[in-house]
Amino acid sequence: MRCPRCRQSSLREEFVKEKDLTVDRCPKCKGIWFDRGELGRLLAEAPDELQIPRNAVRLQSMCPRCDRPLYAFHYPQTRVTVEMCKRCAGFWLDQGEFSQIRKARECLPQQSEPDSQTDVDGVKGALIRFIDWAIDGLMP
Repeated sequence: MRCPRCRQSSLREEFVKEKDLTVDRCPKCKGIWFDRGELGRLLAEAPDELQIPRNAVRLQSMCPRCDRPLYAFHYPQTRVTVEMCKRCAGFWLDQGEFSQIRKARECLPQQSEPDSQTDVDGVKGALIRFIDWAIDGLMP
C-alpha cells in the first residue's frame, strides 16, 4: 500500500501490542492508516460507526487500500482534520493527529454526547463553517 500523503513510500505494518492490533504506518511522514474499526479499538471514547459528513471535502489523495478518493473532515468533537475513504471506511491520520484526537476525546463528558455528524443549516451553519474554514487557514 502506498502512503496517501507521500505517494511514494510504502506503508509498513506496525504491531500495537497492548491492543493486539496491526496498523499501517508511513516510514517517511509517520502518518498512520487505520482499516475499518481499528481506530475505534485504540480510542477509549470513539464513536461506534463513523460516517463521512455531507460537508466533507473530496481530496486528490487516494485510499491506500482501495485506491478511491479520500474525504477530509473534522473528527467528531475535535478540531483534528482526518481523511476517510467512503468505500472501505479506512482512516488516514497525519503524524500527531492520533494523540490530538485521543486527548480531545478523553476530555468529553461521559453522559451526553451531541451528534456532531448532524449538519447545522441556515445562517448558524454557514457561520460555523466559515469559522472552521478560517481556523483551518490559520493552522500550520
